Amino acid sequence: MTLSLTEELLLLTLDQRSGRPALDSVRMKAAVAGAAVAELTLDGALALDGPDGRRARLRRTGTAEPSDPLLREVLAVADGRRPQDAVSKLGGADAWRDRAGALRTHLLERMASAGVLSREDDRVLGLFPRTRWRTVDPASTDRLRVRVTGALNGGDGPPDARTAALVALLAATDRLSAVTGLPKAEARRRAEVATAGDWAAPAVRAAVQEVHAVLAATMVATTAATTAATS
Repeated sequence: MTLSLTEELLLLTLDQRSGRPALDSVRMKAAVAGAAVAELTLDGALALDGPDGRRARLRRTGTAEPSDPLLREVLAVADGRRPQDAVSKLGGADAWRDRAGALRTHLLERMASAGVLSREDDRVLGLFPRTRWRTVDPASTDRLRVRVTGALNGGDGPPDARTAALVALLAATDRLSAVTGLPKAEARRRAEVATAGDWAAPAVRAAVQEVHAVLAATMVATTAATTAATS
């Protein structure tokens, strides 16, 4: 099975021991929404159109339409919106419809059907339903880790567009250290270097960079809110 960018991110945000997401629900929804927008941009279905990153809006190109109905819905929602507004509409805390959550479940189930993951359903205290997703073939996750680590090492030159976007998404969700084993500060520094080159067309890079900024801000805000609630 050839994994999409969003599926790659989902695999690398799974806790291998528990089978549960390593991100809380708020961060997970934002991450999935951001990855889907970045994926559609890389595939040419969306393009960033405007004078600069702050005012630029995502526009439907009319080409490279996704076959997946949920991704077509993401495309329709993102069309005409700034990247930060698209991510918020798809997976923000104030989104009235949980499109990002539905897309996450859909993609996890698709990977389970393809034999990449296995699904385990149980109940906490015999009452609350819980789903775990186990990696059937650890080599699939290992290959992703090698790709990301190789991009940060820079030994083979600039990463390809999809790997650079994956690095940016992992950096924004603070997962690079867990994926590569590098100290957090070092992982962030290397990610900045890896995603600074000409790995894609300027408009595509700008769109991914905008998504990165939105996700990074979401992660910081969520951390601050959690800290305030528990202090």
